[in-house]
Amino acid sequence: MRFFHCKSILAILTIASATLCPAFAYEEDLTPREITTSSGVTYSLYPQGNLKFDFVTSRPATKKSNILFCIPAAFTTPSNRVDGICISNGEPASASVVNKNLGGAVVIDRGDCKFFPTDKGLKLTSVLLKDVQKKRASLFQQFLLVHEGRAATFKDKTKFQRRAICQFDKSFGVIESDKAIDFATFNSDLVEIGAKEALYCDMGAWDEGWYRPSPDSKIVKIGKDRSLTARQSNWLLLRKADEDSTATAPKVTKKPGAKKTAESETPTATKAAESKTRSTTKAAEFKTPGAKKTAESKTPASKNLKK
Repeated sequence: MRFFHCKSILAILTIASATLCPAFAYEEDLTPREITTSSGVTYSLYPQGNLKFDFVTSRPATKKSNILFCIPAAFTTPSNRVDGICISNGEPASASVVNKNLGGAVVIDRGDCKFFPTDKGLKLTSVLLKDVQKKRASLFQQFLLVHEGRAATFKDKTKFQRRAICQFDKSFGVIESDKAIDFATFNSDLVEIGAKEALYCDMGAWDEGWYRPSPDSKIVKIGKDRSLTARQSNWLLLRKADEDSTATAPKVTKKPGAKKTAESETPTATKAAESKTRSTTKAAEFKTPGAKKTAESKTPASKNLKK
């Protein structure tokens, strides 16, 4: 991996280029860059470059060389379904419903991302959802960690390895921490790195993902837990721009008797806390002069939240 100090990467982010670094312009180069922030945390940055984002609900085949990056995206419920409303390339997931406790969402249209706060689901209107379907675009819900350059604040103090899709001034990428940290550290570090928008990705026991540095390379697995990979329900991809976005492997059938554990953020060493990890995440608040904008980044088990 190449190494950049945070101050250096901030300078790079200001260049008039569509990518974070001139080398990122080549779609076959997905070598992660390392960034160290003032918090002392080191992050891996996977740049979009000329690749296209995609969102699918059928497990992608690792042998497909046109897919260079794959990670779990939306949360997965105890019943192995996508948490929140979900549309993949124009097709809505069966039985998916709006989760009012997830404060953000992303629309992926023709390979590009657009993030927005959901206002407790009010912005996920039938008009918007029909438009996404008509365009054969994709949409899913998640925690909005950064909005308009401001870090969200959470009452949740638990520590896990973190990962997010980020929008910078003129580029996009995925950032992953090298160790377990809380949301306060992660969110502020994303702003320090230069993120204008950032949407969380499922982690904990569901964290296994992979990338290939180039189309002819073998995959490299990422994520530190990887204990519930079989129960993943959806995936964010970076693929070559000239490939069919729906070319994925058949969907993996989940075993009916699968154990119902918490749907995210559960390191192997803390299995006893699995059922509490999402239920402790509070509303995210974007601080603005004279007022507070609340991004309702709560969890499905919000009724069990501690004050």
